[in-house]
Amino acid sequence: MSIKFASMSPDHVYEIDELPLDERTLRGQNHRRTFYRITQAAIWIAPLYFTARLYFLLRALSPTWKMWAMLGIECLFAHMSYQHQAVSLSAAGSSSQASRKRLRLRNGTSLPTVDVLITCCGESVDIISDTVRAACSLDYPASRFRVRLLDDGASTELRDEIARLSMTWSHLSYHTRGKQSNQSFAKAGNLNYALFSLQSEDPPEYCTVVDADSILMPHFLRATLPHLLKDPEAALVTTRQYFDNLPRGDPLSQARAYFYTCENTELDLMGHAVDAGSGAVFRRKAILDVGGYPTFSFSEDWQLSLVLRGMGKRTMQVQEILQFGLVPTSFAGHLKQRNRWHIGHSQQVSVLFASAKNAIPQHLRWDIATGGLSIMAGLVTYLIGFFAIPTLLFVEGDLFPSRSSFEIKSQVVLAILYVASTWVYNWSRSTHAGVPFMPLAHTENSWLAPAHLYAVFQFHLFGGKPKGSFVTGSSVNCRENASPVKLFPKIHKDVLESGLWLNLSLFASLLCGTLFSLQTLVGATGPLIPRVLSSIAWPPFFVMIISTFYNHWTPISHLLNPPVYPSRASGLMVTESKVPYSSANIQTDHMYKVSMFDRTLAFGLPIVLLGMLVGVLTL
Repeated sequence: MSIKFASMSPDHVYEIDELPLDERTLRGQNHRRTFYRITQAAIWIAPLYFTARLYFLLRALSPTWKMWAMLGIECLFAHMSYQHQAVSLSAAGSSSQASRKRLRLRNGTSLPTVDVLITCCGESVDIISDTVRAACSLDYPASRFRVRLLDDGASTELRDEIARLSMTWSHLSYHTRGKQSNQSFAKAGNLNYALFSLQSEDPPEYCTVVDADSILMPHFLRATLPHLLKDPEAALVTTRQYFDNLPRGDPLSQARAYFYTCENTELDLMGHAVDAGSGAVFRRKAILDVGGYPTFSFSEDWQLSLVLRGMGKRTMQVQEILQFGLVPTSFAGHLKQRNRWHIGHSQQVSVLFASAKNAIPQHLRWDIATGGLSIMAGLVTYLIGFFAIPTLLFVEGDLFPSRSSFEIKSQVVLAILYVASTWVYNWSRSTHAGVPFMPLAHTENSWLAPAHLYAVFQFHLFGGKPKGSFVTGSSVNCRENASPVKLFPKIHKDVLESGLWLNLSLFASLLCGTLFSLQTLVGATGPLIPRVLSSIAWPPFFVMIISTFYNHWTPISHLLNPPVYPSRASGLMVTESKVPYSSANIQTDHMYKVSMFDRTLAFGLPIVLLGMLVGVLTL
């Protein structure tokens, strides 16, 4: 259907088509109320369970340190689960907020003016050229948008290439501040240079930020601008990241599918979606009002979202397929990219002291700082758990006090109820997002927690500048993205330099600890069921063991069977005017897929929990 409305300017009326929602979004809407109730139940069951656990532990005659350690680890992971559930509850309870509609801006006499800002710093000229061609060919009047290439690499070759392309597209121009490679906060500075210097004369109403390796679909502006035009309080709309070169199965979770479909979709319902970087469209005045892009952190897109939210502005996410980028094609490149993001989160504390604080209210500065500390605390939680779980397996003794059959039954039944409620919540969250259920998707890349903490520690104590450009496809990072020909250099880089040795060690210790615990059970005397349930089969501990195995097997599997990254060229269609676009089969390959292991885990754990329940009730 087609709707008309007046924009913020009374002189302009824009005509917008509202397209039917896709099947995935419709499925999510149908489950929203059920999801809300399941989340409420999970939140209420947790304190009931931990109150009972603490009660039985306090009244135990001689509680061991192992019992207290188990309770402490459970509390740490429960807090992380609660943070997810609290967001889900707020989002699902927002009955006034409908799922993000699919909109299209139709032709008009005077469409909004837009600057497409392409940031680059040392990437291949061929990659940038593809991005520029697609941006210049957007389905939008050429007189109403400009494409500005912002080159922090000061490449003469690139400047000449843009000059050649500008003979075809007159709305394309090249700009540089000089060579900024290896400079801290270079991307934020590059964007602020455009906002405050290049646009000082003839400023556009809206801007789009595009990474050097992101190819925009022709309808990009017509699909994103309507969301800002309809809502005067909306400052920014971000688009989901899709990629041309993902390997089959996405073994390293590089697509961040869970984040986009579950976490950011829920934040979108509350008007707090996190800017994902490339493909963001924003109201220029709103960004200028908050002082431009923050320069106190490497994760300038994330920080901008927090600042806009704190200033009362809404940020949104569009799930449609509107752009395709590239992921790092090596283990080292993937690790380097993720480390940069977490170093950026650790820098959020610096907002309390940085010069940027003059443009940010004090209460908001504290919110940003504590948010960064919370993310770091999550990494510490995973690190503690990864080391504590094998340790507890090697230590003999019960994980909870069991003076009587009543105590055993009460605690095990409550533990099963607690684990089941969390499991059902994760299943329901996935269903609410309209994607197949992957039981441990919420822990994706948690195996990188030790590496992230090491990178944060090393950065703050031994260096104040990033090493390399941190830009996918950059020539500075070519050695991370190229697959070594020789086996031993690759193993050295992946195992030693990238920290995979730690994951190998943890996986081996967990495997040995599990075998030791099973051997201890076989050699012990007394009833088997109570001994099993009070040790390795203690429901929360059992799930932690599975999760740890699952997470640390990810990088090992990557080492033993490296994925094949398809070339971008294999998935591109080039028009007669030499404009590249991603082909339809690449687009369908980005849907959420569930492996056989995930299916087994999804249905296997409820069966195991049911067996535990039957076993404890027979005591």
